[in-house]
Amino acid sequence: MTVYKSLALASYDEFEFAVNDAFEKKHPFSFVRLGDGEGALLDFDEKCSIEDIEYLSEHVGKKATIEQLSALKHNLLAAIDNTNIVGIRNDVLGVSFNENLLHQNDEQLFLNEFKQAFTLRATELDICYSDARRIAKLYKAIKHNAYSQQKLCTQWIPFDYFLSGALTNLLERAGEIGVVTARQNIPDKLRKALNIKVVEHITPDKSARQVGTFIPHYPKHFNRIKNEINVKYPGMPYLVAAGLIGKGYCAEIQRQGGIALDIGALIDCWDGRYSRPKVIESKFNVKKTLMGKKKLPEELKMTTENAERLRELFRNTRN
Repeated sequence: MTVYKSLALASYDEFEFAVNDAFEKKHPFSFVRLGDGEGALLDFDEKCSIEDIEYLSEHVGKKATIEQLSALKHNLLAAIDNTNIVGIRNDVLGVSFNENLLHQNDEQLFLNEFKQAFTLRATELDICYSDARRIAKLYKAIKHNAYSQQKLCTQWIPFDYFLSGALTNLLERAGEIGVVTARQNIPDKLRKALNIKVVEHITPDKSARQVGTFIPHYPKHFNRIKNEINVKYPGMPYLVAAGLIGKGYCAEIQRQGGIALDIGALIDCWDGRYSRPKVIESKFNVKKTLMGKKKLPEELKMTTENAERLRELFRNTRN
């Protein structure tokens, strides 16, 4: 069993300082997050199982080719190599796990060994085999990459960045920002709540596969949107929420001199969507309606009222 050195995570204060410093100095900057989906892609090769290919095809389409998935992996690796800060799951660091278990078919054995090795959130203790396997793949990818050029931080730091008021402050100081997302309501919500200009790039919605209207994001729409991205001034912030494929947008924004922030599911929350229940329930006290339906915490929504509360919070903490 291979044990790799523990990598230290940057603190929230270090993350906030790095983003603000890039903005003030008008330097290019990129923050990308790596989750279990990225783990699956980073471990992709021609020997992958049908299950692995089917999962990755959710992002590309049923007609995805090995060449397309290989190109997508290359784009992800290039984005990671050039980024400033990489957000990862805390629970894949300091772990000792036999990665050879990824190549056998005993699901129960794998889950038993996985749960002993990884310290999971309370909301993930009943994790299924497929999800656990992708997390193990992320562990494997990080173990074999020194990430000597990048800082590491928790994958879910965008929530802390927003809740501190610092993200709102950054966007309002910028005055004009870019957004890459499938959530069509978000640009207007940002314009209304923050009174800023928003350049929008709307991507196909991966979740639309659930209602039978899935449009493959990659490669056609990826190439179109990538070519449409136009960083208007050095240090222009771009908010990106486009899954595995979005890391390529972050790389292009950074290349053009902008600040790319891969904030993922935070944008779903801004839109009132309860899309990451395990994460939300591990960080917040979630209430239920009279009908038993879980309610998204109000402080996670992008509204005029919440923006005002965050402005005041930011001012008070800085004073």
